[in-house]
Amino acid sequence: MFFLLLVLIGGTGAAPRTHQVSTGPRLETLDAAQVSSRADTWLTTYEKAGDFSGVVLLAQGDKVLFEKAYGYADPQVRSPNQPETRFRVASLSTTLTAAAIEQLVAQGKLRYSDVLSRYVTAIPNGDSITVEQLLTHESGIGVLDSEDVYRECIPHDDLLRRLTAVRPLFAPGKAQAYSNEGYFLLKAIVERVSGVSYQEFLRQNIFAPLQMENSGVACRDLPEGRNAFGSVATASEARLRPLAYNEAALDGAGSVYSNADDMLRWLRAVDRNPAFSVAKLPYPYGWGKRKYSAHDLMEQSGQLEGFIAHVAIYPKDHIYAIVLGNIQSGFSQRIAQDLEAVLFGGRASSPPAVTPIVLGERSMRQYVGIYHSKEIAYPQTLAIRDGQLAMHWGKDPFWREMVMTDGDTFFLRAEYAQVHFERGADGAVHRMVWTWPGGAHLAFDKDQILKDNAPTAPFNP
Repeated sequence: MFFLLLVLIGGTGAAPRTHQVSTGPRLETLDAAQVSSRADTWLTTYEKAGDFSGVVLLAQGDKVLFEKAYGYADPQVRSPNQPETRFRVASLSTTLTAAAIEQLVAQGKLRYSDVLSRYVTAIPNGDSITVEQLLTHESGIGVLDSEDVYRECIPHDDLLRRLTAVRPLFAPGKAQAYSNEGYFLLKAIVERVSGVSYQEFLRQNIFAPLQMENSGVACRDLPEGRNAFGSVATASEARLRPLAYNEAALDGAGSVYSNADDMLRWLRAVDRNPAFSVAKLPYPYGWGKRKYSAHDLMEQSGQLEGFIAHVAIYPKDHIYAIVLGNIQSGFSQRIAQDLEAVLFGGRASSPPAVTPIVLGERSMRQYVGIYHSKEIAYPQTLAIRDGQLAMHWGKDPFWREMVMTDGDTFFLRAEYAQVHFERGADGAVHRMVWTWPGGAHLAFDKDQILKDNAPTAPFNP
């Protein structure tokens, strides 16, 4: 859910196919000492603020410029993150799913122009949705917004049946919207064409050939090993909310786990290995092309509840960046451009300084309710949870804490979002406006007061 929101406000690696990267002069070799100093200063600041915990690896060619672990893999028992710690990499999974499709196309077993119904039947518009439209998020496939989808590892046949009844978002090829469901359908195509499971296909064709020994696929819980556990940043005294359980992830869209060294192997392969290179494609499927300054890059970001991930490739200079984290905060939205300052020089961002105002539950009740926006399909629910005002998107069961910072203004540290409530002539709250770093806005109208405004039992579901 959160990753879909990031797409709507322009904070992910998804990008229209028509965007082309311009050319420029080749950069000189990066100085490892300078990069390390800038990276450690940047990350230590966010670690001290309670907004980052994880592993960061920066490299150029065959040389590692910087690799360091921060914070705790499990903050409840204070076991530290280490360079080999495994993380859920969320939507970085799409780069691997796209590569699986590309391999099948190269083998002549599949075409980008093939329609979805040739491999998966009964999906609305399946006769006109192409494989390429699934890859580029232009299929218009509907959304599976059901609480059990976020909580449980639902059998894939059941998920396919549910998708047959979901209303499309738009006609194929008429718009673009990041789609986990689209990449889940690509996963189904991989299995249908190859005759093996998605997990086995990745193992045979990507993980084993590239010696990615700490990578695999897991819907919710990782196999035993050196794993990170997710938390959500808050602005209250608790600072972190450990997850009661992991969010379930759709295969093809978000179920891969990995560590920094394995992800470096993957980025190098995408950049230089002919078996995985995307340079020959009209667009790097599963990636986004960007140019924040003078440097062309490909990147992808991901987030599952409690986990963040970001990778980037600067192909002209063979520079690779990996950020894997197990604290969900607004830091994730700053990574892409902060990496530019770390790698090439400049000023990286700092975490926001927020002083919460103590608000009693009686005063909180005026903000409680259900809100809708004309710009997105997901409503927001605000309620009092464990003595705090909190919100969640759609039917996503994960609640996120909000704290007051000024009159009718709140701050959500999980997203670095400012939320301002507007009142009508009657003095009651009628509307709220969200503002994210970078200036993106969404307005929501309050359309229903919750019947139960009393505090509910524990914050975590």
